[in-house]
Amino acid sequence: MSKNKKTILLNGALGRMGLAIIDELDRNFTNLQVLHAIENPNHPKINSLIGKKITIQKLPRKFSVDLIIDFSTPKSSINLAKIASQFRTPIVIGTTGFSKNQINQLISISKKIPILQSYNMSIGINIMLKIIKDNFEFFNSTDLEIIEKHHKQKVDSPSGTALLIAENIANLKNKKLTSIEKYRNKSANAKRSKHEVGISSIRGGNTVGEHTLISYGDTENITIKHEALSRSVFAKGAIELGLKLINKKKGFYSVIDLLN
Repeated sequence: MSKNKKTILLNGALGRMGLAIIDELDRNFTNLQVLHAIENPNHPKINSLIGKKITIQKLPRKFSVDLIIDFSTPKSSINLAKIASQFRTPIVIGTTGFSKNQINQLISISKKIPILQSYNMSIGINIMLKIIKDNFEFFNSTDLEIIEKHHKQKVDSPSGTALLIAENIANLKNKKLTSIEKYRNKSANAKRSKHEVGISSIRGGNTVGEHTLISYGDTENITIKHEALSRSVFAKGAIELGLKLINKKKGFYSVIDLLN
């Protein structure tokens, strides 16, 4: 291995995002190497090869890498973040489905290491968030609805990205997410409350990820839509943001923090 190459521990290596990251590294980041490709110790493909160079492993007790990239499960992510803090290793976490308590655990761990946690690593989604922030005086006076669409194999609902959009709106309103979120389903009383943000989920086919924010006003409506055409957009974002995270001090970072 070249001395100039930076090394990565990839957790969730055989998942959709894990495989996309390996492919992206192989095609566009020759200066990086996956030193440890980690999966659940009970996975049937432990010790098997991805391509000719990468062996699927259990999480080693000790490791030395420049960066960790994690797309796994909340429990696995938190466990790995705790271990990363012992070795002072920066970690990018793209896992979805965290509870508020679990996010607080990650924030606590970030007092020792730099952590980037985001439900969406794409530049486009974060541009959407910036549009909302920069024009929030207008959006705050309208009725807001979020619609998210994903492939039929996606486990969590609503998507982490839908929650990311809703949480940004809640923060701009100076309110807790739980006080404004409203999941659309069958109801005998569906009248809107003043600050309500509706969230609807659709599952089907191979849809990578589509998120739409609709702003309903009295005289005009605005729709902002982001559609991911392949997982490479998330993989590339996670890798590029990870390279920036390596040079950051300890702390809990968002994508926008690293783009500024």
